[in-house]
Amino acid sequence: MISHIGQSQSLAHLSDVHLPPTGVLSPKAFLGKRALSVLSWKRRRSRLHSLKTAEAVMNDITAFAPDAIADTGDLTNFGLPQEFSQAAGWLEQMPAPTVVVPGNHDAMTSGSRKQALAAWDRWTAPRAEDFPFVRRIGNMALIGVCSAVASPPLMAYGRVDIDQAMRLRRILEATRDACRIVLIHHPVTPGLVPWRKSLLGWRHVAGALKEAGAELVLHGHSHCATTSFIPDTAIPLIATPSASLMSDEPDRAAGWNAFRVGAEASYWRIEMTRRRMTKTGEFINCGQLTWLRPRAPAQGTPASPDAFGTPSIQVYQDAIGA
Repeated sequence: MISHIGQSQSLAHLSDVHLPPTGVLSPKAFLGKRALSVLSWKRRRSRLHSLKTAEAVMNDITAFAPDAIADTGDLTNFGLPQEFSQAAGWLEQMPAPTVVVPGNHDAMTSGSRKQALAAWDRWTAPRAEDFPFVRRIGNMALIGVCSAVASPPLMAYGRVDIDQAMRLRRILEATRDACRIVLIHHPVTPGLVPWRKSLLGWRHVAGALKEAGAELVLHGHSHCATTSFIPDTAIPLIATPSASLMSDEPDRAAGWNAFRVGAEASYWRIEMTRRRMTKTGEFINCGQLTWLRPRAPAQGTPASPDAFGTPSIQVYQDAIGA
């Protein structure tokens, strides 16, 4: 799938699995904002998001045998306690150490996020005030940022306040020796999603990233495979589509991103392959990108120039071997 790199580690990134609920929905599902979400699920989304598809994605990830897995949220649909328990069971089956950040569906109401974090504390920070948090896996520092907040009906925005952004900057500074991979549900730039689904306070996050640096930022939420950049930086901002969504659009079809991170002299060498599920249920490679990201220099050594200075690039070309 990805060429070998000396001293490398592998990471799988998936998002927005939206596990179809099992059993009878709680009466709480038919109150307030959840009622609109239930209506949307019954009228349309239940025909698009499939547990079978999500399980196929997980099987493909298992075959990749990653050293770690990053899940950028929206494991649930309505943010109900029974869904959080169901998602915990899903996470327990992951084939590698997993790091999770919640999404907007996991914070459907004011109390949902607290319940989600409590149910998933093995894989994420146990409380909102504990974000950002770090999980070190070899040379990788996986840094989880929480953008999930309860929003009004018909809205799905996220928010990161100044305090969390300041903590993020300190963590990024403290982990300069590692390949710093930031996980967040909402995209840290305008334009990738409509305003009602955007990240409020994105400038706080972008500012911390610009000042302290990072090697990658991974997100979900858009249900679309895209690669862009944190504004005014050369830091890649990478999205993966929903892991359960059946779609005829190649960039929205269910899949995940495979990464391999290698330490090379003054650089981190990062290779990414997009894995996409076809209509027949097979998985294909549909694009590969490689970045060289400067490593923190040893004391007294000049910093290497940033080898990833292009302002924009085409995301994925035609499927490899398709």
